[in-house]
Amino acid sequence: MLEKFNDTAPVTYEHWIDLGRVIIPCLKGLPIVKDWSNPDFKITKEEWKQKYSKCEIALRLDQDVDFDIDNELTKRFIKTYIHNSGSIFGRDTNPSSHYMWKGKLDFIQFVLPSELKDYCKNSDHGTTLCEIRTGEKRYTIVPGSLHSKDPEYVRWERYTGIKEYKGNLNVDLRKVAFSTALSILYPPQGQRDPYCTAIAGALLKHTDWSEEEINDFVYNIAIASNDEEADKRKSKGTSGKKSTRKFGMPKLAEIIGCSIKTVSELFSWVGVKQVTSEEAKQSIGDIIEYGSDRYFVKVNAVVQGELVEKTITVDGPTLRNKKLFYDAVISKASVWIPEMKVGDFESIMRIKYEAREKSTDYVEDAEEDLRFVKHFDNYIKQVKAYTDKKELAHYGLPYFNQNNKDLEFKLDNFEDYLEAKKVNLTRVDLVLKLQKVLKAKKNRGKYLEKSCVSWRIKNADIDKDDMIVEGEAKEITDGS
Repeated sequence: MLEKFNDTAPVTYEHWIDLGRVIIPCLKGLPIVKDWSNPDFKITKEEWKQKYSKCEIALRLDQDVDFDIDNELTKRFIKTYIHNSGSIFGRDTNPSSHYMWKGKLDFIQFVLPSELKDYCKNSDHGTTLCEIRTGEKRYTIVPGSLHSKDPEYVRWERYTGIKEYKGNLNVDLRKVAFSTALSILYPPQGQRDPYCTAIAGALLKHTDWSEEEINDFVYNIAIASNDEEADKRKSKGTSGKKSTRKFGMPKLAEIIGCSIKTVSELFSWVGVKQVTSEEAKQSIGDIIEYGSDRYFVKVNAVVQGELVEKTITVDGPTLRNKKLFYDAVISKASVWIPEMKVGDFESIMRIKYEAREKSTDYVEDAEEDLRFVKHFDNYIKQVKAYTDKKELAHYGLPYFNQNNKDLEFKLDNFEDYLEAKKVNLTRVDLVLKLQKVLKAKKNRGKYLEKSCVSWRIKNADIDKDDMIVEGEAKEITDGS
């Protein structure tokens, strides 16, 4: 039944357009037009009438926040933590599944970690609990549409306008999602009291929540989880603060039957930084941004019993990939850092990256030079460097001398590559870049008594994956 409803509720494409909203025509829940996320995208009433009258109406969420509920248990906590919403909609098989407000938040999908998938094996949406849908790249099928899955009509259950939330919407919605997860994981009799004690202990340790806030939070979970002794969980925050023995994430992991990392991931939903080992934290120091896709990373390691600090230079993809980063540390700094889990590595790097500083030496020239280096690196990756000089002499392909580590290449071939990538440099500017940035020198050598002019980079660092090893050819030079 409708709690509140008025005749201004939008249920047609005209209504939504009159509200100043961007709507997208969909079939079976998917957009049938291109560029719908483009900021300039717009469909007029007349165009919709002529072309899309039989389509589902999808509201682009660049002005609004849609809290999309997939797990039924989530609805129990909506009433607890969400105090006002002028617009609620759903459909017969999933009523009150969408709450909408005017405003913007960061998009996030609340999904139980894979380690906990067995707890949701009977759920229609699996481990997905709910999500905060917002932004011009997101949309939701709104009232006035026939839902594609069942099919059944999407209808309003409450509408007094799409309004701004009175309070901190992000905090309150995250509490809803977090409570849902902890209720799904709620243990059987015999483990419920230590479970609730551990939740309170972790919140006391890792958040600035008050005792009263923790008391209410834990109690609400117990009530929603049909705990017959919920009253005994009313003051877990207060008793936890007084206790000398504090349960926390390790105890929760033990009761749930999962890793501490998984528990930490759940607590991150309410702003708790994920737990990592102190040793791992200390091995990776500050990140300094130097230029386009170039970062200085300080690395701490123990060498012969002493703590030393080294600095390596890496690109963005290396920052995001544990294997690439560890390889860079060993090859560039010649030190060993402690092994850590992929999740821990990503957590550390994200924190360090968000706190990065820009180098005082960062200048536009440096950024331009680094882009040129990247172009050359990509050129080598594409065409490869051959260990047989005939490839250079006959076909203009790069040649790498494995003995002295010299790399030779043809200017014309590299220039063709740049033009194909729409990198426009005059011949003069290109030569200057080769000399200044790559430290390359023109080489008037020979191959089998024939002239073989090239550009040479001494002590080049060529990745094995970028090298094609063939039989070595005898090289004849003129001494240059």
